[in-house]
Amino acid sequence: MYKMELMTPKIDFVFKLIFGNEEDTSFLISFLNAALDLTGEKAINSVIIMNPVNERQTKEDKLSIMDVKAQTNDDTVINIEIQLRDQHNMRQRTLYHLSRMIAERLNKGDDYQELAKTVAINILDFDLLGEETRFHNKFRFLETETHKELTDAGEIHFMELPVLRRYMEQNKEDIITIIGKEKLVDWLLFIDNPDSEYARLAESSDEAIGRAKVMLKTLSADEKLREEYLAREKAIMDHYASLKAAER
Repeated sequence: MYKMELMTPKIDFVFKLIFGNEEDTSFLISFLNAALDLTGEKAINSVIIMNPVNERQTKEDKLSIMDVKAQTNDDTVINIEIQLRDQHNMRQRTLYHLSRMIAERLNKGDDYQELAKTVAINILDFDLLGEETRFHNKFRFLETETHKELTDAGEIHFMELPVLRRYMEQNKEDIITIIGKEKLVDWLLFIDNPDSEYARLAESSDEAIGRAKVMLKTLSADEKLREEYLAREKAIMDHYASLKAAER
């Protein structure tokens, strides 16, 4: 029997269809609460998608970054971006875009005290920080010796999928205590490979991830969306191939 190949959420077009979905923001809310480790009264309970899926964007601007940008109920603005290849500028690029987002939060004449939190989340399919098994790293403004925090107004997260794979490989015996209990691990396993054994365990233990898998199957069965997905995938791969050729 023919088994339909699922589109991968690592392609930003698919990621945005799931997590940038205005009609059902529960996937994004679940992921963000896991990413920012928010529970109880501090948990995010609503978001506004600030850059919803734009059909013209997907068709005409094949190489624009299709990130997901949202404002939470506590006025935090969060931008999520996926990168598949190392272009050797991720640190600088992230700092630049975070700075722009922070600057855009204030209008002329606004009080600086009104500056709300801004967060950049980068999901990477390559090694950036040289960590062996620490797949999630968070950066804020700290004093270099005492580590006293200056402000939490700007925050950067790097989530490295290759490091997550190594983490899972080194903790095979403890899988039962990880999957279903570490929500960020569950979501990243789904994003990395929704058809993997680990991802299937995650979706069976987390209702939101289970529904995301159902949505992914529906998206993957849509012929029009699959054509757009393949075009997007080809454009991204051609772009990386061109960069590689230029380097050589």
